[in-house]
Amino acid sequence: MIDLEFEPPKPTPGGLAASMAALEKIKRRSFSERNPELGKMIKCQICQKRHRSSIKCVQVFATKWWEEDLETGVVEPIFASADQNTRFGVVGHAAFKGKRLHPHPSRRNLQLIEAVRALLPDEYDDSDLKKARARARRMLANKLGRHGFFPPVWMKQEKGKDA
Repeated sequence: MIDLEFEPPKPTPGGLAASMAALEKIKRRSFSERNPELGKMIKCQICQKRHRSSIKCVQVFATKWWEEDLETGVVEPIFASADQNTRFGVVGHAAFKGKRLHPHPSRRNLQLIEAVRALLPDEYDDSDLKKARARARRMLANKLGRHGFFPPVWMKQEKGKDA
């Protein structure tokens, strides 16, 4: 057997300068520029999440029923779609996210509603409703405390003072 020893190649000064410049450029790149195979970050309209563009999301529609052509035997799905007569069907729910227009009453407000309904007569007008609401507020404030039923003390106006 013959032992051959090879000398490692010696870099030239021009090659060294070029390699140093290339390494410096690579170090200054952002993560996505250093890893182009991963792709850019996007806000996906299908899954409503933020992920790389290399991940492809597919919309999945709900199937209402399956329709079969009796002559050819081809089975075809009939997909459900949002009613196009409503604001959600036309624009989508994302445009209307946020606070409710008519929020659900809190536990304390439910107690107030029940008390007002108990105090109201079968047939009533606005004055009866105001009186029942005032009585219910007074009852619940005595039972549970002022918070939530009366305006704060600092908002209370003096009787003889004109605004």
